Amino acid sequence: IGVALIVGLLLRYFSVSKTQQAILQATETTANIQSLYHTQNNFTSLTNAVVIDGKLASKDMISGANLVNPWSGEITFAVNASNPAQYTMMQSGVPNDACAKLAMGIAGHVSVKVNNGTEYNSATNPLDAGAATTACNSATDSNTLTFVFGR
Repeated sequence: IGVALIVGLLLRYFSVSKTQQAILQATETTANIQSLYHTQNNFTSLTNAVVIDGKLASKDMISGANLVNPWSGEITFAVNASNPAQYTMMQSGVPNDACAKLAMGIAGHVSVKVNNGTEYNSATNPLDAGAATTACNSATDSNTLTFVFGR
């Protein structure tokens, strides 16, 4: 986790595309959430307010009381309603040209779903690049990705 954070910070220092920035932001924030909750049995108290107040997200993600991605789409962190030992990160407003790259670029998730389509489980039914591209191009240039993370 520490190495990923250092690499993320170094890469952020240099000019990166919005897609790369979104991947780095998600990686850093999820690592910080895992670190904060490492002694907990569940993520029931996880909210955007906890992410913001706990300084778990980078400053460029914070817009008042909200979290946003590089395209100004909303990011929401919450406990997974069906399994409190997991949490979700939902990113909206992701353009088609970044969607598949974001879906494929964020690591460490249990599952990912694009535009309320099929939920791809990383262990049993992983998302592949072709399916990600097809799912992302089904929207009118405003995609929503939902990642589930656990221990």
